Amino acid sequence: MKHIFALALGAGLLAACIPDIMNTEPEVRGLEGAAPVQTFTDPANGTDITLRPGGKLNLKLESNPTTGYFWYLKDIDASQIDQLSDDYFADPAPEGLVGSGGHQMFVFEALSTGKSKLKLSYERSPQDVAETLTLNIKVRE
Repeated sequence: MKHIFALALGAGLLAACIPDIMNTEPEVRGLEGAAPVQTFTDPANGTDITLRPGGKLNLKLESNPTTGYFWYLKDIDASQIDQLSDDYFADPAPEGLVGSGGHQMFVFEALSTGKSKLKLSYERSPQDVAETLTLNIKVRE
């Protein structure tokens, strides 16, 4: 009896793993922006991000302030997106190693519906910019 139960359970689990071959729409389409917290690690410039009002965006960017460079928020539509925090976390490094990098973690909250751009730059100063990052933010119900 145990073998029959195990066989039926295994067949059921296997069937659950088989995708719906008739589904021609991407699985994530219906879930777009549904997650209350979305995390992006070093996204490409021009990445589209969809949030719901009250949803949070965690933006994790590689950074090494020992080189003098740091990520700075340059432009944000404060009526649609609020910056909650900006923290730096050093990566674990062997003892005695100086100048290892880490990452900056920006946390944003979507406030109201609409489209906007979020712009950041990795710079020593406004005259010494190594990289810029622009994200296309859409907040929808």
